[in-house]
Amino acid sequence: NMSAPYGGNEVRSLRCVRAPRRSRVTCNVSYRDTLRIALIMHCWLCVNARNSVVDDLLSPYHPLSKHGPSRSHRETRDCLRVTHGNRTHETWPSNNDTIWPVASTRVYVSYFDGLPKKAVYGHFTFINNPLRTVSVLEPGGPGGCDSNITATVEETVKYGKCLVAQNGGYFNTTTYQCLGNVVSNGKLVQNSEGIQNAQFGIRADGTMVFGYLSEEEVLDTENPFVQLVSGVVWLLRNGEVYIDQSKSVECDETQTTGNFDSFITKISARTAVGHDKKGRLILFHADGQTDSRGLSLWEMANFLKDQGVYNAINLDGGGSATLVLNGTLASYPSDHCPNNSMWRCPRSVSTIVCVHEPYCDPPDCGGHGQCVAGSCNCTGYWSGSSCNVLLCGPSNCSGHGRCTQ
Repeated sequence: NMSAPYGGNEVRSLRCVRAPRRSRVTCNVSYRDTLRIALIMHCWLCVNARNSVVDDLLSPYHPLSKHGPSRSHRETRDCLRVTHGNRTHETWPSNNDTIWPVASTRVYVSYFDGLPKKAVYGHFTFINNPLRTVSVLEPGGPGGCDSNITATVEETVKYGKCLVAQNGGYFNTTTYQCLGNVVSNGKLVQNSEGIQNAQFGIRADGTMVFGYLSEEEVLDTENPFVQLVSGVVWLLRNGEVYIDQSKSVECDETQTTGNFDSFITKISARTAVGHDKKGRLILFHADGQTDSRGLSLWEMANFLKDQGVYNAINLDGGGSATLVLNGTLASYPSDHCPNNSMWRCPRSVSTIVCVHEPYCDPPDCGGHGQCVAGSCNCTGYWSGSSCNVLLCGPSNCSGHGRCTQ
C-alpha cells in the first residue's frame, strides 16, 4: 500500500514482475561464458518486464485507415451551428489557487446498472492552478514524438517530477507516431493541420479549452497554447452529454460507422480529462478490459456529469489506460506481460498528462537557489525571483565596486 501525500485516499499499487523461464544451453561453453549468458538474459528480462504485449487494443478508427475524420473545421462549425452558433469549442478560466495540496486523488468503486450490476473502480484527481501545475509531456521526455518512441507512464514521469500522471493522446501502435496536436510546456511539438478530433488545452492566460480547433487557433501567437493534447470524442459540453454530436463530427465518412460506434459502446478501461465549475482540472481513470470490464463512453460521460464535471474529452483507453501516483503504478493494466499471461504489464504509450508542483523560471533557479512550490529560495547573497541578482552583504561594496561572488 502507498498513501499519496497530497490528501488522496490510500491506494493499492501493483508492479508487474515477470519471472524468468527456465532455459537450457545445449552448446558446450565455459563457466565464464555461462555466467555471461545468464547475466545478459537476466538484464534482458529486467528491461522487457515493463513492456506489455499490446493485446487490449481499443481504436476509434479502422487500423488500415488514417486517424481522424476527413472533414474540415469549417464543416465542423457548420455542423454544430444549430445549437452553439459558430463556437466549436468551450473555454473556462482555470482555478489559480495556491493552496496546498496541488492535487487530490480519490479512489472510487461504483455500481452501474445492468444484468447483473457491475462494479467499476478507478480514480478521480482534482487539480488546483492547472496553468502552473499541469503539463503535457512527450513519451520518454522532450523529443519523444519526433523520434516516434513510446514509453510507460512510469518512465516518462521522471522528466516532469510528476506527482500524478495519466496516459494522454493516441498513437500509432505500429509506427509509434504521436497522433493529433501536441504542445508541451509552450513548445509546439506537433500540428495535426486541423484534423477535427476533440482537444484539451491550456492557453498562456490560464484559459482551459475543450472541443474542436482550427489550425489557425492551434497556432495562435497572441494567447498561445502552453499545453495541448488530442483525444477522440467530446464527452461533456457545458454540463450535458455531447457524444451524439461529437460522433457526427469525428466519425470519418470514408469508412462505415460500425467501428466508431463500437468504440463508443464497448466497455473497457477509460481515461478522460475535464474541469468543474470551480475551474479545477479533473483527471479521470477507470480500470477495465475491452469487452470484459470497465465503462462505455456513454457510461463514463454520465458518470462524470453526475460528479459535477462540466466539459470533458475522452483520452486513449483500453490497454493504454494508466495511472501513476508518486512514480508508482496505481492502476491495474489489461495488457498481458510477454511470455507469461499470468501477469499484467503497463503499456508503453505516447504523451502523458502530468501533475506537478509549480515549476520555477528557470527551473534550477540559475544554480543559485532551490525551487520550492514554484518560488526560488536563493542561497548566499543571491536574490531576485530567479536568484539572478548578487548583493555583497548589507553595504554591497558601499557603492564603490561590483559584487562578483
